[in-house]
Amino acid sequence: MVDSRSISLLEPARLVEEFLPLNRRRTRGDPPLTIAELERWMELRWRLEHALAEKTPTDDHGRPTRRTLRVPTHLKVRATRGSAVEVISSRNISEGGLFLVTRRPLAPGTPLHLEIEGRDGSAPIEVEGTVTWVRGADGEKGPAGMGVRFDHPDPEKRDAITALVERALTRAL
Repeated sequence: MVDSRSISLLEPARLVEEFLPLNRRRTRGDPPLTIAELERWMELRWRLEHALAEKTPTDDHGRPTRRTLRVPTHLKVRATRGSAVEVISSRNISEGGLFLVTRRPLAPGTPLHLEIEGRDGSAPIEVEGTVTWVRGADGEKGPAGMGVRFDHPDPEKRDAITALVERALTRAL
């Protein structure tokens, strides 16, 4: 476990600079990270989450249980289920999924087609997703909405999602 007093020793820009290449290799698996690199990636992710003031779930040993870095963002997302379309704002994004703010969250297990608009004017990223959890009412834990997992994006879409996460991380810090 990293001592929280040491977080301020590395400025966020340096953390991001070291994290991004490791994260790209971890995401793509080419070349795979060594054990030492994976441990460094986990430490950097933990520090970045604290710098972003995210409350990261941890196991009994204080290690993060989330597999990817969750980054605050406000992207516009068009969520389609059958013939129903809703334009929703995202609260955060990671390589694994995103949180969509909505007063009408769908039930866990609901499949969605997502079109995620980048802030740089690029074409939207289209990806399939599944609602994994919901928060029904605004409260101390955050706004009403739903967590959506990306379902097996192809390598091109995965790289586009990673780029969105990287841009959001750079803007956030």
